[in-house]
Amino acid sequence: MAQDVKWIQRMRHYAVPVLILYVTAVIVALLLEKMLLIPIMASVSVIIVVMGYKEMRIMWRMTKHPKAHRILIFQYVFEWVDAVLLTALMVTLLTAEDFGLMIGLFFGIWGVLSPIRQKWFTKQLKQIDPELPTYEEVIEGRVSHESSS
Repeated sequence: MAQDVKWIQRMRHYAVPVLILYVTAVIVALLLEKMLLIPIMASVSVIIVVMGYKEMRIMWRMTKHPKAHRILIFQYVFEWVDAVLLTALMVTLLTAEDFGLMIGLFFGIWGVLSPIRQKWFTKQLKQIDPELPTYEEVIEGRVSHESSS
């Protein structure tokens, strides 16, 4: 588990350069060929899924409660929905604009509700296992993760 936490910390260290790279790629795609936005957003979706999997994997090892494991799986499914919506939004915006705008509206509402969902998941996990640290506490090193694995 310590290896997963170090991987996440390393990824966070490179977050700003990667963000700059993606913003530059989006600008270039908008200027040259808009269809390039589809693979760019698909790669962002893959990153969302991978990071969600790493989060689930780290938190899975922090608790032994089956109910907490179900909540973590449910949370990971929502990460997949985020990724699928992002890719679907980009594909439909570039190919079928009217339908893309409807998906965009749904994606916008989904995004606005994201912090509420995250608080709900955290609350559910705390009710099941009050000693369970949050994901941020584990990643920031405020909790000893070696003793929990």
